[in-house]
Amino acid sequence: MEALSTSLARWGAAAACLGGISYGATGYLDNPDASGFVIGVVVPVLGVTTPTLLLGGLVGLYSWLGGGGSLLQKAGLLVGLVGIVLDVFDGMYWWILLFAGLTAVGVGMIVKGASRLLGALVLASGTLGWVSLLTDPAFSGVLVPMRQVHVAFAALFCLSCVAWGVALFREAAQLAKLPRTPNSRTS
Repeated sequence: MEALSTSLARWGAAAACLGGISYGATGYLDNPDASGFVIGVVVPVLGVTTPTLLLGGLVGLYSWLGGGGSLLQKAGLLVGLVGIVLDVFDGMYWWILLFAGLTAVGVGMIVKGASRLLGALVLASGTLGWVSLLTDPAFSGVLVPMRQVHVAFAALFCLSCVAWGVALFREAAQLAKLPRTPNSRTS
């Protein structure tokens, strides 16, 4: 069971990295000057792969936390997962739930102390995502529409997904090297 958990965490780590890259590629390619093929095929495909990969990242976190971790971590993961599933119905508002979930999981990881670095990176990802979303002129709940700020924080969100994916992969790799003990995730 431990080997399966470590394997899922590694796959989730890779998915988080690719999800960040996919999100960045979507933002870069979705512009009026792009070709019809890019707008008609590539961007819609990325629109499906991005949430799918971020879902994989959340599954990896869930697995690494040993089934969700603390109540706050479980709630955050559930909110993030529900948000991604809702992406099927509404392409913009699922981000609210994803960022809320990442924020809660990050705070829970920092408070619990399972991995403060990974928790800080997940929290940073949620926070950067919030700033990006709340400054996005295309978002109807925008607080202050500032395109340059939105683009900058969206890029930082991409990088933060890659960063916590790398940290999760590293944590899972270290866990795989440890002798099998009941609480090896908290050491």
